[in-house]
Formats: sequence, structure tokens, C-alpha cells
Amino acid sequence: MCRPLGTLVLKSTCAAGASFNTAPFVIDELKIVGSRCGPFDAALQLLADGLDLTPLTTRQMPFADVDEALALAATKGTIKVQLIMPSAEL
Repeated sequence: MCRPLGTLVLKSTCAAGASFNTAPFVIDELKIVGSRCGPFDAALQLLADGLDLTPLTTRQMPFADVDEALALAATKGTIKVQLIMPSAEL
């Protein structure tokens, strides 16, 4: 799941506990970071006010190119690859 000396981000807030073997985290010297939902109202307002996040994205690609996007995401130096979903036909 994570290369040795890598970082694993746990994203969620969960009321239930979980049991798991911690040995791989110690053996591979992994860093574990927890991430919770933040103040969405403030974040949405910053986006509405024109906050430019493009410097944080290496490339935007259509979902149809997901295989190429994943390969790019795994490339050293890539920050983030954003997949653009096709518009839904209602």
C-alpha cells in the first residue's frame, strides 16, 4: 500500500475503532497522518473569491485518460493530477 519510508494519510472521521497489524508500519518506517474535514464554508468562500489552486496541480486530464493520469501521478515530481469527469446527461 505504501513504499518504505512513505506517508499514509488516513482520511475520515469514524466512530468505530479498527484493529490492524502495526508491524508493517514499524518495519517499513511509515509516517501516518490523520486528516479530517475542515471548515468547508471558509474553503468554498476562498474558491469563490478566486483563490488560484493551479500551482498545486501538475495536470488536468479527462477521466477517459485515467490510466495515463495514474501513471503520471506515480511519476516523481508530480504534485497532483486532477481528473475531469464527463458531464452527466440528464
